[in-house]
Amino acid sequence: MLTAQPELSGWRGRFPALQHRDFRILWFGMFFSSATMMFQFYAQGWFILGMTSSAALLGLLGVSRGTGMLVFSLYGGALADRMDRRTLLIVTQSAAFVIYGVLSVLVITDHVGLWLAFGLIFLSASVESMDAPTRQALVPLLVPREHLPNAVALFIAAQISAYAFLPPMAGLAIETIGTGGAFAISLIGHAVVVGALLTLKVRAMPPASAQSVVRSVGDGIRYAAGRQRVLWVLVFGIFVGVLGFPIISTLAPYWMKNELGLGAGGWTLMGWIWGLGTVVSTVTLSTRNTPRHLGRIIIGATTGFGLTLVVFGLTRSLPLAAAAWCLNGTFFTANMIASTSLLQMIVENQYMGRVMSLRGISSSLNQIAAAPLGAVADWVGMSRMVPAVATLLTMLIITPAAASKTVRTLDAEAQKPLEDAAAT
Repeated sequence: MLTAQPELSGWRGRFPALQHRDFRILWFGMFFSSATMMFQFYAQGWFILGMTSSAALLGLLGVSRGTGMLVFSLYGGALADRMDRRTLLIVTQSAAFVIYGVLSVLVITDHVGLWLAFGLIFLSASVESMDAPTRQALVPLLVPREHLPNAVALFIAAQISAYAFLPPMAGLAIETIGTGGAFAISLIGHAVVVGALLTLKVRAMPPASAQSVVRSVGDGIRYAAGRQRVLWVLVFGIFVGVLGFPIISTLAPYWMKNELGLGAGGWTLMGWIWGLGTVVSTVTLSTRNTPRHLGRIIIGATTGFGLTLVVFGLTRSLPLAAAAWCLNGTFFTANMIASTSLLQMIVENQYMGRVMSLRGISSSLNQIAAAPLGAVADWVGMSRMVPAVATLLTMLIITPAAASKTVRTLDAEAQKPLEDAAAT
């Protein structure tokens, strides 16, 4: 069990999680990896958009990613609770390197069609679905409990702060060396993470389990379903994932091109603006250890996410759209940090991988939901679909928050030791 170091001043006092060697190494590796992943993310959308002008077909990009994540997410979470998490991450990152290496070569040599691309993206998402819960479940083993909120904020900052700096470079890369070259750049990130993982000293081999993987998955689902506050955090994540995130991720190229009249450079510039919003949340929350307010942050941030998406969907003013987009990034990131921190504080370690894989289901559903949302956009128009869906999302957050005391006190268990939280 890790124990906290004596309280320090300066940057070490503001970022106490960075006092711990293994966390620090993994954090720098993830920061570099996330920077190169921007090239991968934007290359996927622009490559598919170059092959079709349909929002529904662009939505199939989300289906290919989401199906892979949905099918393997729970399995990955169960593995994270049964295997050495460091070893599992080395395997998943190495597999992702191979998959995107193949995709890069095929795109550069012009030997890939739409459906083969969807298939390779499905495989990469399957690997990511096992990587993400394992990565999140590893963090509590690298820092003491009192540093978890800071560690989670820093870890998420490493993952998404690249949105604030790299989108214009990704757009420039796509326009100069093509999507195949952008895919090739992303390989560097996977290699760096594997190198960082190889230097970690932590070994996290759980006790041997006689349960089958299927029973282990079911046990994890029952654990989450039996704890109302855990369940509500997961449900809010699904609301945001299904009704909000497909619009700002998979369907964003269509919106930027057809509603705002932007090209690849303009689209990635808007991604940079969204990323600036993420910086506000990551800087604010990574310098504070305030678990008492995590529940309020979740409710306020998810509500703000929905409202800014409504504004974005209603305006055709580029400055106003950019402002709403920036605030949307702020609220999205605040919710992501607060909800992950809260789960890691109230969920026992032996269930951490499976609960985080359940949280990852929202990521898979947000990809799958892009297809029906894209079909609705083709039918009624993107300009009508976005504000209507965003309004529904906002109401789904506000209503239970107003009606349920449990929802209004999501972070109550974070004030107790984990042993007490497990008994509630």
